Amino acid sequence: MKRASGNSDQRQRKQRGASPRAESAAEGGMGLRRLLVVLIATALVVAVSYGGLWLWRQVPVNELSRVDALQQVRVKGPFQAVSQRQVEEILLPFLRRGFLTVDIRGMQEALLRHPWITEASVSRRWPRGVEVAVSEASPLAVWGDDKLLVASGALLPRPEGLETGQLPELAGDEEMVERILLQYQALAGLLTTRDMEVRRLTFDDLAGWHLELVSGVELYLGHDELLERVNRFLTLSRGVLAPHLEKVARVDTRYSNALAVQWRDLEKTQ
Repeated sequence: MKRASGNSDQRQRKQRGASPRAESAAEGGMGLRRLLVVLIATALVVAVSYGGLWLWRQVPVNELSRVDALQQVRVKGPFQAVSQRQVEEILLPFLRRGFLTVDIRGMQEALLRHPWITEASVSRRWPRGVEVAVSEASPLAVWGDDKLLVASGALLPRPEGLETGQLPELAGDEEMVERILLQYQALAGLLTTRDMEVRRLTFDDLAGWHLELVSGVELYLGHDELLERVNRFLTLSRGVLAPHLEKVARVDTRYSNALAVQWRDLEKTQ
């Protein structure tokens, strides 16, 4: 009986002796479970965050304020003839579809329909949304009261607030805009010295070409041989007229071999 009791005690001691390894395995299992719980929780947070961001990006623009709708849009450009607000107004209708499904080509085509925008690029910039860059036409001259002439020869509506004080003025029948532009470019290449630059060039069917210089001198040039007649004036302005140029008001070059000079009334100008 004692032996049986002894054997039972030994078995109990053996079982107790095996517990450290089992406890280590149990603790390892619990650590792994904790790690899995942490990973799953992190994945859920990330998924919810990105899901919320995705849903926010799908919200129609009519449910967002203007500021929220444009928060993820970056616009770059010179903004002289075209304002940033005008660009934003063009883009806003496209934001109804959300940034992930926005019509990039449609945005670009809409921007190019603006008369002053010559180039436009639209691209996605994750996570910032949409990046837009525009280039404007370069004004070459003032045309009348409400238009500007650009280098391409097009007449565009004059933007509000655009400073045009340094631009020359051109005027005439709009059907002759190409011819007037060519004459201006030819004269601008000839009249390059200070005070001899073009301030205003106009054409009238009856009177012909009329040129006003930056110095204030007006030249009546007729219908033909503009460059020859302007060269004749320049030759005299460097010769016999040189000491008296500030007194010259108008010069009529429409004579074959002569010039008619009209002097300023200095008493009225003082």
